[in-house]
Amino acid sequence: MPGVNLWDVVQVPFDAVRNAYRQLRKALFTASRPSGEYLVVERTVAELERDLGEHSFAPNWEFSYYERGEILNLARVVYEERTVDGTTYRWWQTHLRGWRGDEGSIELHGHWELEPTENGNDHIDGVGFDFDRGMDTLRSYLDEAGIEYEETTVDTGDDGH
Repeated sequence: MPGVNLWDVVQVPFDAVRNAYRQLRKALFTASRPSGEYLVVERTVAELERDLGEHSFAPNWEFSYYERGEILNLARVVYEERTVDGTTYRWWQTHLRGWRGDEGSIELHGHWELEPTENGNDHIDGVGFDFDRGMDTLRSYLDEAGIEYEETTVDTGDDGH
């Protein structure tokens, strides 16, 4: 007798579950927008998601803190063996966030870090965190996608990530 496919019987409202989780994340896991270097682009969120998505960036809302006011949250995960403090890690990400700037622009801030689903505590502890590498990677993908940008510095009073 063939087995019953549970998905044919149960209809899980995944969109509702995802949206509820994102709201819970905003309520419980919130951080301040970091100070520092930003790249300012004249694009919509949808255009950036499309253009950077073509370079393997994907939505990352579920696996990161909510940084107040962010309107864009993407990550590009790569396999790269790298040893930090005697431990070898294999899964890393360039994590990109965006905030509304003046006159419809978006201010982008990126960093390089351990991929959180494979490296939970070490990711949270900031092991291997590299702001400069993240910004350099962001620049290279903006250049490759033909997206013009200007550099600026934003002072929010918080130097965290």
